Amino acid sequence: MKRLVLVSFIATLLIILVVGCGNKKQMESINDSQPASEPTSSEVLQEQELSSEKPESGPRDQAIVPTLFIHGYGGTDFTFNEMLLRFENEHYGKQELTLTVESDGTIFETGNWQDDSSNPFIQVLFVENKDNEWNQADWIKAVLVHLKTTYQIAEVNLVGHSMGGVSSFRYAVAYGNEQTQPRIKRLVAIGAPFNDFVVGNENQTLEELYQNGPIVSSGRYNEFSTMIENYPPATQMLTIMGDIEDGSESDGTVSVRSGLAIGYLMQSHQLDYRQEVVTGKNSSHTQLHENPKVDRLIVDFLEWTR
Repeated sequence: MKRLVLVSFIATLLIILVVGCGNKKQMESINDSQPASEPTSSEVLQEQELSSEKPESGPRDQAIVPTLFIHGYGGTDFTFNEMLLRFENEHYGKQELTLTVESDGTIFETGNWQDDSSNPFIQVLFVENKDNEWNQADWIKAVLVHLKTTYQIAEVNLVGHSMGGVSSFRYAVAYGNEQTQPRIKRLVAIGAPFNDFVVGNENQTLEELYQNGPIVSSGRYNEFSTMIENYPPATQMLTIMGDIEDGSESDGTVSVRSGLAIGYLMQSHQLDYRQEVVTGKNSSHTQLHENPKVDRLIVDFLEWTR
């Protein structure tokens, strides 16, 4: 009897062992068909964020077109300070830099350049602010080389008052096609004496001046007549002159005919050119850059938007 019980016990034990091994193999089979470990929810989120990130882009395409403001003979930062402040208050742009140029072309920079600025203003100051237009043209070139090498600026607008307009034009016909500087997109000359201060054109109508050129030409104008062939053909130009309407047909300093004489050279070479004469309040030479009509002409010509 005891032997029979012992045999039954051994048989039962064998059955349990067999079933247990089968279950173990079945669990191992199930585990083999699954990943070694399931990712946690934080790991899944991190993976999704990584997969949604865009690949790192290369250098940003330079679409910024700064506008440089260049004072005239004896000018300082006061020449354009108020105009720039008005443009900022009207949300057309912001002054980012002031570049001061020494006589040897050394540039001192103040301000902070912002790569994401939509319409940056740059004021250019000459330490030797009563020097000639040839040197000023060289200094403008130094400024533009600096902007291209330092900030990769590809294109600029130039706004010059009086001698600053003359020097900007001289830069354009002397260096405007060089590849080491940004391309000039648009050029604005305010009260600029392109035909200097010669006399003898007082009886010539503005229409005759535009169609035939001045009767009496200055040495400056004759040089421009020769150099106009080098003017960058894609650069648009606007000349703004003032007439205080006192019978002098001038802004009190520069005659309207001296400024508009450049129109003959531009139109006779099929270059993109336009001209405007403002009258009334603030149309004198030193007030043209404080004239709201001049502000509007610049905004429209440069196609600024708020």
